[in-house]
Amino acid sequence: MKRADFELDESLLLDLSGPGPRYTSYPTVPEWSEAFGSADAFAALERASSKPNEPLSLYVHLPFCGRMCLFCGCTVEITKRRDRVERYLDALDQEFELVARRLGQRRGLAQLHWGGGTPTHLDVGQIERVFDMITRRFKLLDGAEVSLEAHPHVTTHEQIDVLRRLGFNRISMGVQDLDPHVQKVIHRDQTTEETVDLVAYSRKVGFEGVNLDLLYGLPEQNDRTFGSTLDTIAEIKPDRLAVYGYAHVPWHKEAQRSLEQYRMPTPPERARLFGLALEKLGLAGYEVIGLDHFALRTDALYLAIERGLLHRNFMGYTTAPASEMIALGMSSISDVGDAFFQNARTTAEYEERIAKGELPVVRGMVRSAEDDLRRAVIQDVMCRMKLDLDELEARFGRKDLATHFASEWKELERYQQLGFCTLGPRRLDVTPKGRLFLRHLAMVFDAYLKNKPKSGEERFSRTV
Repeated sequence: MKRADFELDESLLLDLSGPGPRYTSYPTVPEWSEAFGSADAFAALERASSKPNEPLSLYVHLPFCGRMCLFCGCTVEITKRRDRVERYLDALDQEFELVARRLGQRRGLAQLHWGGGTPTHLDVGQIERVFDMITRRFKLLDGAEVSLEAHPHVTTHEQIDVLRRLGFNRISMGVQDLDPHVQKVIHRDQTTEETVDLVAYSRKVGFEGVNLDLLYGLPEQNDRTFGSTLDTIAEIKPDRLAVYGYAHVPWHKEAQRSLEQYRMPTPPERARLFGLALEKLGLAGYEVIGLDHFALRTDALYLAIERGLLHRNFMGYTTAPASEMIALGMSSISDVGDAFFQNARTTAEYEERIAKGELPVVRGMVRSAEDDLRRAVIQDVMCRMKLDLDELEARFGRKDLATHFASEWKELERYQQLGFCTLGPRRLDVTPKGRLFLRHLAMVFDAYLKNKPKSGEERFSRTV
C-alpha cells in the first residue's frame, strides 16, 4: 500500500480517530459482569472438557519487570526480588492444577504464549519451572506455535538457548522506537545493537519467527525520528511487525501522566506517522495483515490470510487452529466454554484467591446466541477480510441475516464511499485500504456499542 492511499482530509481523520475496541473479544471486556466468579469459571472449563480432542490455546501471564516503561498499558509489577517471583510461581502452579482438573482429557495445545510484563525477567531456573508446570498437565501438539515476549535489554543468550531447547519457536520483542531521545522520555533503555543482536541470535539457534513491536504517537516522535527507526527495522527484517498506536490512558495507567509534559503528536500527525510506516514497510516487502500488523510474504500470518485461515484471540492475530483459549496468571483472560472471564488484576488478590482454592476470577460473561453470531461476523471481517451472509446463514442455520443486519448494511455505505469496503446485497469485502480501518468496520456490528451512552472517559484506545 502506498502512502498516498492513506491521505485523508484532517476533519475526517479527526472523526475516524475516536475510541474503539480492538475486538480481541466480542462482547468486549467493559460489558462483562463482576457477578461472574470462580464457580462460573469452573463450570465453563467443565463444559469445555466435553470436547477432549479439540486443541486449545494457552496464555501465561508473567507480570514482572525490573523497571517501569512510562508508555506501558500492560498489567505489570515492578520488582527485582527473586523470592517475590517465586511466590507468584507457587500460586501459578496451583492455578494450573485447578484448571487442568476441570478440563478432563482436553490437554492438547496448538498454541502457547508467555506474555507480561517481561517473561525474560525470570531467570533460567524459573523459566524451566514454568515450562514444567505446563508440560506436566498439557501436551504440545505437533506444529504448535510456542512463543513469548522478550525485552532485548534484559534477555541473555543463555535464556534464548534454554527457551529454544524447551521448544519455543517464535519470539516477539518490544522495540517501540529506537530514537535515543524518545527512549529517554518513555524510560525505555535498549540500544539498537541489543535489538539487532537478540534478533540475530534467536534466528541462529533456530527460532522460526521473529516479531518486533513499534509504537507511533509517542511523545516527542516526529517523521524524522520515526522514519529513522523504520529504516533500521527494515534492515533487521523481522518476519512480522506490529505497529501500534500509543494509547494514552492516564486515568487507567497513572505512570503515563508524567508524559504529558512532553509534546504529543496530534491525531493528524499520528496518522502521518502510521502513513510513513505503511510507505517504508511496503517498500521493504511487508504486507498489511490487518489493523496494525505487517508480515513478509513468506510468514505464516500472510499465508494464513491468503488461505482464509487467520484467527484472532486475546493474543492478537494467530494461525493456531484452536477455537478456545485458557489463560493463567494475574489479569489473564480466558475464552472457553462459551464464556469469557478475567483473573484479578493485582498479584496480591490473585495469590489470595488461589490460596483459598478458588479460581481468581473477578469478572466475565456467558455469551448469548446473538453474541456468538455477531462475534462470528466481527471475526470474519477482521480475519477473512470479508463477510458472506450465505456462508454465515449455513454456519448458524438461519435464513434471515440480510434482514437481521439491514441497518448495519446501510451504515456500511459510508465506509464504501470512503473506499474501505465494497458491498453487495449479501456480501462485504474489505479493500486493501480498509485493512487499516477494520476496527471501524467491526464497530458497525457491535450491538453493545450502539446502546452505550457516550461518557467523558474513553473506554478504548484511539482507532487512529
